[in-house]
Amino acid sequence: MPTRRQLLLTAAATGLAGTLAGCSRTAEPELDEGDALRMRVWSEAASAAYEDSLAAFTEQTGIEVELEVLAWDDYWSQLPLDVAGGKLPDVLWMNTANLAQAIASGDLLEIGAATDADPSTWEALATDLYRTDDGLWGVPQYWEQSLLVANTALVTAAGGDASALEFSPGADTDSLRDLARALTADGEGRHPGEESFDAATRATFGFSAHLDRSGVLGPFLAANGAQWQDEDGTMDFATAEGTAAVQYLVDLTTAQLAPAGAETTADASLCRDLFIGGQLGLLQTGSYDLHALSEGIAGSFAWTLHPVVAGPQGERPLVHAVAAVGVDPDDDERAAAIAALLEWLGSADGQRPLAENRLGIPAHRDLRGAWEESWAADGVDVSVLEVPSDVAVPEHGERSAIGTGEALSVLAEAFRGDTDVAEAMPRAQEAAREAMG
Repeated sequence: MPTRRQLLLTAAATGLAGTLAGCSRTAEPELDEGDALRMRVWSEAASAAYEDSLAAFTEQTGIEVELEVLAWDDYWSQLPLDVAGGKLPDVLWMNTANLAQAIASGDLLEIGAATDADPSTWEALATDLYRTDDGLWGVPQYWEQSLLVANTALVTAAGGDASALEFSPGADTDSLRDLARALTADGEGRHPGEESFDAATRATFGFSAHLDRSGVLGPFLAANGAQWQDEDGTMDFATAEGTAAVQYLVDLTTAQLAPAGAETTADASLCRDLFIGGQLGLLQTGSYDLHALSEGIAGSFAWTLHPVVAGPQGERPLVHAVAAVGVDPDDDERAAAIAALLEWLGSADGQRPLAENRLGIPAHRDLRGAWEESWAADGVDVSVLEVPSDVAVPEHGERSAIGTGEALSVLAEAFRGDTDVAEAMPRAQEAAREAMG
């Protein structure tokens, strides 16, 4: 006998979804007295922001929602245990690295079949990360993109312009290397290439050429015509273009235009800390770091946001999104309540507290202005971060996060100088493929 989920997917394909999921569309959803939906997230900040949103949902629907928060590592270690034990919450946060495995479990509700949510109100680049040939599996809550942050005083003193930097692996130099060289100075004010320059006494550094998959590696690979995975999800970065992009980044470190690779691989936060301390001119990171930067800098110097460094293929910021997914309870009344919550979480009112608390870039298009105004109140102009048309995508597919971790572990050897890039790239790719199975 077909399961309720199979019936809904078939109905969605034939235009009859409203009939089978009708309890959420033709009647007010309700739960038994004393019962409540469970929702799980991995962020304390999001939990606090959701309190107002969920209170409004309960007031409108009468449905109570219990919010659970698990730390990041605990979140993903608990997920397969709850799948196996049938103890999943009704709604939970999801990322793209774990989406395929969640779909394969057969536990998720397909958004189009189960709800009346309107995906056209959400940013397409965030929504599409949760779309497969079989449907849409998540309601995007917010999205992030990689960006370039510049220390205004340092860049101005160096005579540079951080707004349109480019890298060209095949050229002798380019605008990124020229500005990074001018920004880098030792204790006596000498720059790389000048006589007696002492890298050990650098007072300021140029660019954050560190092994950051989202902020640096992903955008540089894509901007040079490479990709992390192919269309089938197979790790596929060890191409000529991918190797050239990674070689370029490693060369920045060996030319002293960036902090030493041995130090940045040992301390993933080093580049951000150097920028907050006023010692790094250009930090390529992601919008997820804006809170830490704003709080750390605390008005001690001026800083501006810019698009990522462009390559031969232009600017390719890496974009990822967090979505709320629903778990099929195989019970029509509870499914109706879950659908109502998902619809609320996809609405502007449902997401407004997230936007006003600056938790990522709003997924709902109507909240973009509120998000920009919230940052502007603290003197940060995020309006320059336009919705990109061409992007790099995060890892996706079963065990892709594990595969990425294995790849980065091997690539770290090249950044430390323990091996060369040409040797590390195919070995990193093979390690990633083996980890994914």
